[in-house]
Amino acid sequence: MIGIDEILKKRFLELIKTVNPAGRWKLVVVDTLSSKILNSACKMYDILEENVTLVENIEKPRQPYPSYEAIYILTPCIESCSRLVDDFSRTEGPMYAAAHVHFINGLENNTFNEFTRLLNAANASNDIRSLKEMYVDFLVRENCVYTLDDQRKFLGLFHDNESSPAQIECQLEDIAKQLLCLCVTIGENPMIRYHRPLDDKQTINRRIPEHLTRLVQSELDTFCATNPEFPPPRDPPLPSGTLIILDRTIDHISPFLHEFTYQAMVADLLEVEEIPTGLKYNYKYTQEDGTTQDQEVTLIETDPVYTAIRHMHIASTTEKLIDDFNVFLNENKINSSGGPTTAGSLNDMKNMIGNLPQYQEMKTRFSAHMNIAAACMTEFKDQNLEVIGLLEQDMACGETPDGEKPRNLVESLTPILDDPYTSSIVKARLILLWIATSDTVNPDDLEALLSVARLEQEYKDAIENIRLLGVQLSKSANRQGQKTKKGKKKKNIQQEVPFDLSRYVPVVKRIVEGHIDGSIDQSLFPNYASKNVRQKSLRRDPSQVVKEVPKLRVYKTQWHKKSTGANAAPKPPSGPPIMIFIVGGMTYSEIRSAYEIAETFDREVYIGSTHIITPDKFVEDLGKLDKALPPPMSVVPPYTGSIHNSVNKANTTKVPPPPRTTSSLPTSSSSKGYKIFGK
Repeated sequence: MIGIDEILKKRFLELIKTVNPAGRWKLVVVDTLSSKILNSACKMYDILEENVTLVENIEKPRQPYPSYEAIYILTPCIESCSRLVDDFSRTEGPMYAAAHVHFINGLENNTFNEFTRLLNAANASNDIRSLKEMYVDFLVRENCVYTLDDQRKFLGLFHDNESSPAQIECQLEDIAKQLLCLCVTIGENPMIRYHRPLDDKQTINRRIPEHLTRLVQSELDTFCATNPEFPPPRDPPLPSGTLIILDRTIDHISPFLHEFTYQAMVADLLEVEEIPTGLKYNYKYTQEDGTTQDQEVTLIETDPVYTAIRHMHIASTTEKLIDDFNVFLNENKINSSGGPTTAGSLNDMKNMIGNLPQYQEMKTRFSAHMNIAAACMTEFKDQNLEVIGLLEQDMACGETPDGEKPRNLVESLTPILDDPYTSSIVKARLILLWIATSDTVNPDDLEALLSVARLEQEYKDAIENIRLLGVQLSKSANRQGQKTKKGKKKKNIQQEVPFDLSRYVPVVKRIVEGHIDGSIDQSLFPNYASKNVRQKSLRRDPSQVVKEVPKLRVYKTQWHKKSTGANAAPKPPSGPPIMIFIVGGMTYSEIRSAYEIAETFDREVYIGSTHIITPDKFVEDLGKLDKALPPPMSVVPPYTGSIHNSVNKANTTKVPPPPRTTSSLPTSSSSKGYKIFGK
């Protein structure tokens, strides 16, 4: 099954391939936002392989190449449009021989009209060879993870009564346009299922999924009306996929828990830098001569060692690292200079890695993850997380590992909160988790816990602001998103995650499982009644479609290993794709759940959100919900005039720009005689 990162990469590379100037070579020009999106999907090597000589930023001064044609990939805003016009209105002549313009999202009519006016005023319309809308306005993070990279949406949508309904609607409209890009990129006009809590009648904040669903459906209907050939056919034929829209009120437990899988522990416990494609970590590495050296490692999708262990419990991670290292030694017939031929511990790995100078790439990867795993285990011990994590799981699951109801939670929390070695952020997380998991919160108990914890005001604000997420909503949703059944049923959590510190199953996973097996509560998670239900439930017979149209997906097994034999054919998914979107942030445990569902059910599952959250950052954002909102910041810098410092060419005639087209749909044939989805 192909990942969303591969789909977006294919879209960009097909776009670049379609521009074939007579001189063969070409340039790519981006702005700040489109550059982030392009870099999340493609490596520079991939782009340069397509006869591209340079990738440049339109916001910066550049050397002109008047004999080369340029592919512009831009944000559909007037700032980037103005800078493009400047490139072709210099008194010294245009920057490039011609421009092939592609916008990452649809152009608003007023922006298009102003762009047309600027082109005519600069007499530059003839320089624009094509003008297309790509619909790729989102970032890909991993094989099945995408993000809108907009943390501010959480503050704006869940704020304490400062955002007006109109402001909230405006923010949701922005999200809806980006979710349209997701659907267009994947090639789906999906059914939409959303969370509709029964005990919610008044506040708009508690109806965010419903409002967003309406807006997304409107965007899809408009797009399909304009592009009747969308969605493309699938081979083999499958029903339409489903977009499940939720928000952060669906699960108040996951954001506060210590997660003990490798990826989540790294993001939670270590000082890492969030980058568009993953995490960046710096550590000190001890060399053979005893000196230390600063080392930087990026944890990204292209690191096979990382992708093999990222969702494993930390106990299994170290075992997997050692096993894979020994396999690497055996496959390359490496003997460590008369020493042991296999590693039995992380220390053995450390000693043996020093003797592998000729295998630098794999040596660096194994060394990095060995150091990271050791650092995680050090934090685990220093922060007393075995005790704290067990108490967190008892609160989250509502039972101990033995299946008993936890008793005297306030008494159990008190010594941890009173411990001077317990950090303030961990104390705040514990109190917030206690509030989120309690059927009722006794004010005296809360006051006692706060008194013992001695928290700074910012953490008290976070505890006070948890009310803005409507804690009761997740309880009314039955936490698992499935129909409530009478009688107590013995849980089988231990079969799913065989560790006492990892018993809690995120609500998102239960919702998607309920959607797949049909046990989901339709009153809490209804399907949106679209006007185009019949159209969406029917996918055209591939035999009736022009055969030149290539398949959008190239199936390959990635999340499951059920085929056997070296030449086993890739297995297509067992059902239509599932797209999950969580307004207000998604956790690493929810990301892991998407991979688990994809493997269990042989389905394409894509999970995304406004941004990815860690527990500490989520607590910090909670504390800001009653403060003044920060001013909005545009990713693309404001336009302050031409960077070329030249006067526009005289305007002699008004020439309309090329007609706007959608680059995500089959268009005219290329020189090879076939249509390309993505041209």
